[in-house]
Amino acid sequence: MLFGKFTVENNSTSLTGLGTRQVQELFSYLLLFRNRPQVRESLLETLWGDQPAGKVRKKLRQTLWRLQSILVRQKTSIGPELLIDNDWIQIVLPDTFWLDVDEFEKIYDFVKGKRIQELNESDLRKMQHANKLYKGNLLEGWYQDWCVFERERFQTMNLMLLDKLVQFCELHQKYDLGISYATEILRYDQAYERAHQHLMRLYFLGGNRTQALHQYGRCVMALRKELDVEPSESTKLLFEMIRLDARRPAFIVDENMDSRAATQTKPALQATLNRLQDVSKVLRNLEHQIEEEILMLSSAFSDFI
Repeated sequence: MLFGKFTVENNSTSLTGLGTRQVQELFSYLLLFRNRPQVRESLLETLWGDQPAGKVRKKLRQTLWRLQSILVRQKTSIGPELLIDNDWIQIVLPDTFWLDVDEFEKIYDFVKGKRIQELNESDLRKMQHANKLYKGNLLEGWYQDWCVFERERFQTMNLMLLDKLVQFCELHQKYDLGISYATEILRYDQAYERAHQHLMRLYFLGGNRTQALHQYGRCVMALRKELDVEPSESTKLLFEMIRLDARRPAFIVDENMDSRAATQTKPALQATLNRLQDVSKVLRNLEHQIEEEILMLSSAFSDFI
């Protein structure tokens, strides 16, 4: 497993011999980029580019030998195989080899192109399974540049899956479940404004208007602390609609930010327009009453003179 702590098992038993960081790092890198051969020179630069060239070439040869020896010793089942030549290195995985990041990516690729209305209960179960696979950030505790980059890539994928889960739950009125997934998003990124919007809506639709208003306050604080910015206009409009106890805020369904903002803004502006029309009507009635009173006073004043 590459999510969370690095772990390799064979028949439920931890694989021995992978204790050194160099072997773990090479093995993990080859697993992550399993779909294509790796050029030796690029591999050297990526893994140990801060060390002298002659030293890292020797280190790569030794690390490859250790890794290959470990894999060959696994006689109980067919395991990964290293393909090595003078210029290229690639790992080949058997069909029986299970890799958490591989399964996660397959689910992500399967649902990423689907709109929320196109997702069904089977897709929901797939996304929930992917969520359980993500037991922690990729290779926690490792801070090499290539690892940080891949970690951020998987973080983004995980957030997008969680976002789809939240939207699916709202569309199908699974408000409590949606709240749990939106809250999980904020554990990874307190300033993820879209998750705050989701929580505001889910609390409100679930009948907890007070908690929805409190969530706006938490959103304001998080954005100021993390990014030193104010909430977007769409978040402010959503807060205003909830504060005024609007019948139902517009459902967020479009992953495109411009379209999403338009979807949210239209009903909010309509609600504002309706309120202004009501105020205008009251002002016209008041103006009419004032004119009548002025006429009455004028008539009375004329009679007095």
